[in-house]
Amino acid sequence: MKATLSQIEAFYWITRLGSFHAAAAQLNLTQPTISLRIRSLEESLGLRLFERVGRRTRLTDGATRLLPDVGNMMHLAEQFWAKQTLRDPLRGRLRMGAPASIALSCMADLLARLNKQNADFDVTLTIDKSTALQRRLNDREIDVAIVVEPDVKPHVRTTPLGMMKHAWVASPRLDLPHRRIGPHDLMPFRILTQAEPSNLMTLVMTWFGSAGLEPRRISTCDSISVIARLTVAGEGISILAPAVLAAELRTKQVRILNTVPALVRPRLYIAYQIEKSGPSMQLIASAIRDVVSKSNVLERA
Repeated sequence: MKATLSQIEAFYWITRLGSFHAAAAQLNLTQPTISLRIRSLEESLGLRLFERVGRRTRLTDGATRLLPDVGNMMHLAEQFWAKQTLRDPLRGRLRMGAPASIALSCMADLLARLNKQNADFDVTLTIDKSTALQRRLNDREIDVAIVVEPDVKPHVRTTPLGMMKHAWVASPRLDLPHRRIGPHDLMPFRILTQAEPSNLMTLVMTWFGSAGLEPRRISTCDSISVIARLTVAGEGISILAPAVLAAELRTKQVRILNTVPALVRPRLYIAYQIEKSGPSMQLIASAIRDVVSKSNVLERA
């Protein structure tokens, strides 16, 4: 197997900065990822690159002889990247964020779409609540995100995707009536949702608040997957995007409740760094719009 540029780049920055930790910070990667790239490079070259001396790590003699060639390769790579950046500021590393409901229902299709379009990105995914994602966008820690009702700084551009579909869902084990159900009907039940600040908690409190009520029993969890599993198990009732429970709805392990009033419909957006605008960002935004619009995440017009 041939050595890759990303492996050589990891080796280069370790030698420049003096440690695996510093190289990981420079490349916006984790230290285990850097270590894996070095092991793969050593296997490709058939050469050990580093050895331990006490508590320190130093270059082997063979690795030292590689340094001039590695330096020349990285210089040429930087020249190439600089020319590409003039046309497309989003290089081969894509830092993308999404809420768990989108990740569970759409992310596999989105990554497959990008791969099919030969979008050559090393993707770093951040799956978190929209409030956390917008903070990372504002701090320039991610390039693009799918977020709900973002409050972002001027260096972030937003484009609406549509209204999100949410519903009250419950296990048939709870034997809830099939008639219309209002806030008073759900007061005896445990409500499963994400902690504040979160879109789901806002939906829960707004719905109960429409009748002048606050739910008596709220259990919070930041994992949408866990909330979904607990709901299926009949441990409580939750507001979720039906797309998250598509399989369970088909097999009738869970059902959508007929509730009134209607839930508030938050709007879903693409948000991205304006400084990263270019052909690659256009491709990513187009893929997101297409995949999300074909999913069951949005309300149909």
